[in-house]
Amino acid sequence: MPDWASLLGALNSAALSAFGREVRYLRQTGSQVSVRGIFENTCESQENSPGVYAVLFVRLADLPQPPERGDEVAVDSQTYKIFDIEADTGGTAVLRLRQV
Repeated sequence: MPDWASLLGALNSAALSAFGREVRYLRQTGSQVSVRGIFENTCESQENSPGVYAVLFVRLADLPQPPERGDEVAVDSQTYKIFDIEADTGGTAVLRLRQV
């Protein structure tokens, strides 16, 4: 019988496969990698400062290093800077983004 972690991992993989898209993850050090993530451009209010706010759901194992505030994500022709990271114990994270 599968355990909770393997079931959650399978669910996350299925969601990324069905709803994800390729984006470029740009580290502050200058390196970049293509990853699959679920991107949502949203209008939720920001507590820190006004601007365009979006979220990206990713598997942490797809990144060469853990995400950091200040890293950037390029989606189509738009670049976003990470201002908040919400990681979970299932090996995924929601990255909160601000348009650059």
